[in-house]
Amino acid sequence: MSTELDRRNHQAATHNLLFNLLLTVVKLVAGVMGRSEALIADGVHSGADVLSSIAVVIGLAGAGRPPDAGHHYGHAKAEAISQNVVAVLLLLAGMEVANTAISGIARASSKPSWLALAVALAAMLPKAFMAISQRRLARRTGSHAVLAASVDNRVDAASSLIAASGILASRMGFVSGDSIAALVVALLVMWGGVEVFRTAANDLMDPAADNATEASIHSVAAAVQGVRSVSSLRTRVNGAGVLVDLEVEVDRDLSLVAAHDIAHAVEDAVTQLERVRGATVHVNPAREDEKL
Repeated sequence: MSTELDRRNHQAATHNLLFNLLLTVVKLVAGVMGRSEALIADGVHSGADVLSSIAVVIGLAGAGRPPDAGHHYGHAKAEAISQNVVAVLLLLAGMEVANTAISGIARASSKPSWLALAVALAAMLPKAFMAISQRRLARRTGSHAVLAASVDNRVDAASSLIAASGILASRMGFVSGDSIAALVVALLVMWGGVEVFRTAANDLMDPAADNATEASIHSVAAAVQGVRSVSSLRTRVNGAGVLVDLEVEVDRDLSLVAAHDIAHAVEDAVTQLERVRGATVHVNPAREDEKL
């Protein structure tokens, strides 16, 4: 994986951190001044996003460290660890907001102001834009930490919309509308945490690369001069990258040196692919009936 893609991932995570910090302050201040539990809940969610963004930045930095004597395959799983931190923070934030919202429903809170409605609506659009742009970047780079941030931003945009709806309902006379919206926001936050955790758990179990990536690897390996066929291809996702194990068949009458050179050529060709971090190539002699 290129350093350029690493740089893009880290840049996106840093921008996400700074924007979430700004949103947290604005939402909490406007929520208190505007007497809106839904907006305060949304602000707490953004506060959890700040901590999540810090975890993602640290995770990406750790994942980018090169292999060393104790970690021969690098540190890419630091991304999955950061995702687990994000998931836990979202679940905790969601439970806290839900508790506050239920209390608000029971006591029928005061009517929120127009300021709270304006801030909730204003926060929704940039969050939706960030969710879309980060999802595209995650697909490009294969970073599940960036994808987790995208899911988080999507949930945040939805929670701002729900908060705005609840505030408007309270303004129109439905007294518990604001608190009910806060409860829905809490459930959304917890759902986001579960989704992020599921992705992280899968990453820790060495899943295979997607079909398109495997097809590209197979095609590149098969095109190397001297390769008769690709007899085995196994991949495992390692953070934002992919590790590859290949078996190729070559002319059985080749010398050991010639077969070794073909294996190196396959390795060099495959590792030129954007997401491939490393490849191990084993050479098998072609069957007698495959000889030219």
